[in-house]
Amino acid sequence: MTLGVLIRFSNSSATLPGVLAALKQQSLQPDVILGVNNGSRDGSPALIEAAGGHVIEWSERYEHSKVLNFGLRHLHTDLVLVLSSHTVLEAPDTLARMVEAMRDKRTACVSIKWDNDPFYSDAIDWDELRAKGLKFGSIYSNSMGMIRRAVWEQMPFDESQLSSEDYAWAIEQLKRGYTCKRLAAPFSYQRAGSNRDGEFANVTFQLALRHRLKVAWLGLRGSVKKWLLCTIRRSSDAQRHQAQLHAWLRAKTRWA
Repeated sequence: MTLGVLIRFSNSSATLPGVLAALKQQSLQPDVILGVNNGSRDGSPALIEAAGGHVIEWSERYEHSKVLNFGLRHLHTDLVLVLSSHTVLEAPDTLARMVEAMRDKRTACVSIKWDNDPFYSDAIDWDELRAKGLKFGSIYSNSMGMIRRAVWEQMPFDESQLSSEDYAWAIEQLKRGYTCKRLAAPFSYQRAGSNRDGEFANVTFQLALRHRLKVAWLGLRGSVKKWLLCTIRRSSDAQRHQAQLHAWLRAKTRWA
């Protein structure tokens, strides 16, 4: 199976050297590296080219799903690693392990785990998702995930999905009978992310309504109790529980 790496970037000269150096250290080398440039003015495209890749330009407003679909239309390998411009694969066997996980043709994608939460198995299917419900966080990540391009050709990323396009896409693949795998591998994330509790909560309830799935959370009563307790204790978790309550209320109003 041929392997490509898709990196979308904008003014990422501070983080791309680490990302590209880690790719160079992989025991399995990609056949193609493609960068999608979103208006960089700091020399980032030259870094991709120096690493043996080539760069195409995205000149419209940045939206995750649109940029990913654009890049994938220009990359024709069997498998594609979608990698953020600030995600470093720290183990040299990561690509080889991901490709091995994709040898089963019913596997649509494999993603490195964000954490060690054992809630889901390492090979999630539709039956497991229906039984366990949706958590507030994706089962697949376009920051460090590998997809089967033939599956993407049948169903590209939903361009109406302004965020969490990876979560929405992965759920659709499970529903179609594919499996999404998860892989424990060391990585570093070179950029501090903003708090996304509200975004994840809203998207999770929206996707649950769309697919008639339950949400794996404490429920209304449990979340109110937890929010109050965290507020009294001045715990930062109060914001997360509040975001989930707001998202539940929005979803309930939309459903009504």
